[in-house]
Amino acid sequence: MPVYIRKNVNFTPPSIDKFPLEDDEDYITDPDQLVDRLPQPYRMIDKVLKLWYDEVWEIIEKRENERLEESRKIRPPQYECSTQMKSHGRACCVCDSVDGRYIFIGLPRGLAAVDVLTQEKMATWEEDSVDIHYIKAYLIGVQVYLIVTIDDMGFARLLIFGGDKFYFVKILNEFQSDDFGSELQEGGTKLNISKCEASRNGDYLGAVYENPETAEVWLEVYKLPRDAWLHELESVLAQTKKEEKTEEDQTTETAATTDQDAPTPQNEGDPPPAAPQDDSHGEKHVPKLSPTSVVMKLKPPPSMSELRQKGNTSSSVYSACQKVDTGEVIGTGVNHILTPSHKEMRKEVFAHLHDNLIDYLPKEDELESLEDVNFHFMTAGRLVPIGLEQQSQIETDDELKRLPTTIAVWWKGSTHVMQYSLLKQHKDFEVKPDLVWPYTSPVTASAVSDDTSLLAVGFENGNLVLWDRYLGIQRGVVNILDRVKIAQLTFLDPSICPQNLDDYQPYRTKASAYLLILCDNGALYVTMTGPGLELDPICISPQVEKENDIFTMVQPVPGIQDLLITVLKSGKVQIRDSLQGTVLCEPILPKSHELMAPWDPVVAVGAMGQILFLKGNNKDYGEDEGGDQAECAGALFVYQIRSFPSLDSYMSRKRDKVNQTVHAKIENRIEALMKERIAQQGLRKSRMQERWGNLKEEIWSILQYRDHAEKKADNRPEVHYKHVRNFSQTPGSMGWSPFFQK
Repeated sequence: MPVYIRKNVNFTPPSIDKFPLEDDEDYITDPDQLVDRLPQPYRMIDKVLKLWYDEVWEIIEKRENERLEESRKIRPPQYECSTQMKSHGRACCVCDSVDGRYIFIGLPRGLAAVDVLTQEKMATWEEDSVDIHYIKAYLIGVQVYLIVTIDDMGFARLLIFGGDKFYFVKILNEFQSDDFGSELQEGGTKLNISKCEASRNGDYLGAVYENPETAEVWLEVYKLPRDAWLHELESVLAQTKKEEKTEEDQTTETAATTDQDAPTPQNEGDPPPAAPQDDSHGEKHVPKLSPTSVVMKLKPPPSMSELRQKGNTSSSVYSACQKVDTGEVIGTGVNHILTPSHKEMRKEVFAHLHDNLIDYLPKEDELESLEDVNFHFMTAGRLVPIGLEQQSQIETDDELKRLPTTIAVWWKGSTHVMQYSLLKQHKDFEVKPDLVWPYTSPVTASAVSDDTSLLAVGFENGNLVLWDRYLGIQRGVVNILDRVKIAQLTFLDPSICPQNLDDYQPYRTKASAYLLILCDNGALYVTMTGPGLELDPICISPQVEKENDIFTMVQPVPGIQDLLITVLKSGKVQIRDSLQGTVLCEPILPKSHELMAPWDPVVAVGAMGQILFLKGNNKDYGEDEGGDQAECAGALFVYQIRSFPSLDSYMSRKRDKVNQTVHAKIENRIEALMKERIAQQGLRKSRMQERWGNLKEEIWSILQYRDHAEKKADNRPEVHYKHVRNFSQTPGSMGWSPFFQK
């Protein structure tokens, strides 16, 4: 075949420098490119499998790293229980007495008082269909306790325990009543009590009532006749002891007469004669205790939306115009001239014009959620207006035995704390607060010290305000964390906090204490409540990453304030150092049991921090198995904290008692100043010699200053006022001026 070759065409090989760089997608460098791309849908399946593989590998790496970190941690020692109280396996709640002698156990059918040291049952109070879910004890006398309980049906009961016996007082919501009015007849609305707390010594009691049908909440404050109750119980106990002694004398006389008589022969099968029993002994002396009295009833403050929706309820135009704001200050927008009928008409017009769009608006619940209220009973202080306290309640040597004079109340979601006087006579139930503390952020937590001299308020924005009620001043504002809500505040015992004296006074003017702060992210902080709050908050437990590590209970150990008892959501019980946050030990339950309700654990400490009680449920227990057998449900486990080796150093520490309220009388001040003056007499001679030595230098400095001033005065130029016509027009006169010269 003929071949056609183009003329004048020279072939030039490419230069080596101009070779293209190797591409990552070249099959030579990437062996995966040797295989052709998969067609659909296999290509998508391959991508999904690779994605799953990568995600699974990341999860494996994360778990492996967590396992390595967990293995590297220093695990605290774990201690098992020493005693099991299986007879109280169905305990629903437990609380300790203030003095540490007893623990009170709430059972499905009543109450039980148990001695802490011997774990023996001292007394019981039983009633059918009463399942106690909340119990709190208050010391109102010498080994006399006020017991406040709430059952599963919302009934609150008051009982008194004394002389190893329970005495029933009353049911607070036994008679149904309407909203702040008179009592209703049978079949009326049932009112529940969600919270019931008393003052420290049992003088006053506050109960939060709830109406489930109308979603209304209010607070009732009662005055408890504590002194009358103690007097009535003393008379009953004295009469009971007298009768018991008489019965013992009669039994001894009967036994002596029977011994003198000849014994009658009996057959072997005949039973011995039974001794007469007096079953009515427990019902003989039931004291008629004095009734309680209602001091006040407090409604929650209306929200701003409710106030704006109300409208002006004035009867005439003139009275309506009197309530309208002048506009000079920034108000709430409530005082306006719009009447409720006008607002209803505007709503109807709006509904008529936008009938087709109303269905897309968010629907509001007919019954709003029930509001929660927090309150504290407080003694007299300088924050209370003058005239609202009694002199007998102020001048008391023991700060912990003062009678409360005010109550501080704040509602959930409110931005202010209100203070009411307990000594005023309230004719109606529309009680107005005597003192209001407004804030810019909603209040989320509050706490008072044991003697109520310090008040701490925590907010949603992470700030903390501390008030010194005794001195009537604000000690400071501390920012814990930004955008973190404060969940709980607890004052620690001031004996573990260093008490520093002031620079000048030789006596204490303020007491310092530590404040424990729990945030909603699980972080624990400690700050000092000393003068001026010099110390910044110290983080003793960082923010938790897992939900199971969130604290559900943080409580100081009674009697040993250096220790904290914490319960995690996972069910772990830990004992920590109060100031460092380190986990010292972990009381553990048997493998067959688990902690009952870790979100609301049943935990109590008795004998002033010596013995720990935990309620554990049996993991294998079911409702169908062993219906009423307490042993199958669980047990109350007892731990001897004093026997834990890791806590020996804390048990051996001795702390001197420190009062949070420092009241330096004039006699004490003079005595302290005189002691300081006498102690400084030894340094007086050396100070006088030093003073005489410095006196020569001071005199020489004064003479030099005087000579310098005289020389400066001699060198000052003279000023002649030639153009001044009148002697009254001197440089010091009001009319003298260079513009008047001619």
